[in-house]
Amino acid sequence: MLRTANRLTTKPKYQTWIRMNKLLIFLGISLLFLMVTFFPIPTPLRVLSGLLALPFLYIVFILSYSIYQFAGIGGNYQSKIHDVIVSKVDNRGGNILDIGTGSGSLIIKLAKKFPHSSLTGIDYWGENWEYSKDQCERNADIEGVSDRIHFLKASASKLPFQDGEFDVVVSCLTFHEVKDSIDKTAVVKEALRTLKPGGTFVFMDLFLDEKTFGDVNGLFLKKNVSSIQDCKLSDTIPLPRILLNKKVLGHGMIICGRK
Repeated sequence: MLRTANRLTTKPKYQTWIRMNKLLIFLGISLLFLMVTFFPIPTPLRVLSGLLALPFLYIVFILSYSIYQFAGIGGNYQSKIHDVIVSKVDNRGGNILDIGTGSGSLIIKLAKKFPHSSLTGIDYWGENWEYSKDQCERNADIEGVSDRIHFLKASASKLPFQDGEFDVVVSCLTFHEVKDSIDKTAVVKEALRTLKPGGTFVFMDLFLDEKTFGDVNGLFLKKNVSSIQDCKLSDTIPLPRILLNKKVLGHGMIICGRK
């Protein structure tokens, strides 16, 4: 009874995709350059320092605005994008894998929509990210779905699962972040390896970035996917102009289909 009461009074904490430590680093650099403009040094050096501060201030603005738009207190676009992914999952149960589960927002939404499913969320977490496995477990407990979700630390480049183990595989903005694999298409293929024949997948990533993923049309065909659909993220959900920046979601695409 006490645990149920705690759930009702405690809210889950879902981090945005933008890391606060990155924002603070750029803010610190820009403030340092601005401070130099007040030093008793030759005017050309002060002007140069002020000019050097401008690109860092621009980055700080982009990151701050993105955090606001992704967060629940702002545009809530992170949750909206997860809702789009969930809506494209064709499943009534079975085993679901979420690759790059972050703080648990997407996998918990899936658990709520598919109450008869068993779910696994993997992430590398670590010091470079502001997520944690403990946070995922707390959020799942607060949302009342912890009995059906298992969280596991693992790299998306080498998933600790058998071939065809899952009925559904989803991932959101993870593949391009995998540091221990230079070939990001290999990470996508690894995700598809764990999907059983006839199973469905929904992936959202910066697939339009050819430097990272190459020709998106050839990305899945080599894996003998039986059906595939793709759409630009901006065509699926209206996004603020700044989020359409190529460094944010401008290259965003949702690819889904059946193996």
